Amino acid sequence: MSRLSLLMLSATACAVLVFAPGAAAAPAESKCVTGSSDVVGGKIHGKLGSSNVDPLQARFATCGHAKRVMKKVAELGLEQPRGDVSGFYCRPTVFATEPDFVSYICTFKGADTATFVKLTFAVQYKL
Repeated sequence: MSRLSLLMLSATACAVLVFAPGAAAAPAESKCVTGSSDVVGGKIHGKLGSSNVDPLQARFATCGHAKRVMKKVAELGLEQPRGDVSGFYCRPTVFATEPDFVSYICTFKGADTATFVKLTFAVQYKL
């Protein structure tokens, strides 16, 4: 194989990799729903987004893990920031009291990777 042929083959392969679907680190988003007896309606609806997910930390970017985080936050009734809720840092914003209506932004950041996962949800607690 000549050098020119090898060069053209390499350039084509690189172009395919660059323009292939999913090749870019496009953020992924999904909606997750879990049940909780602590909230009005019995269900918590959350939005999960992730980017640059490292395969070793991919479990943090799943709906299954997000459901555990939402359930734990509702169980605790967080109204102050908390650093470790199943690996996430959760910041609440209290909009109303009695009954409490709280919005949460929970994030997971990879320590030595670019992994970023964001979970947002709001709940109205039962009296």
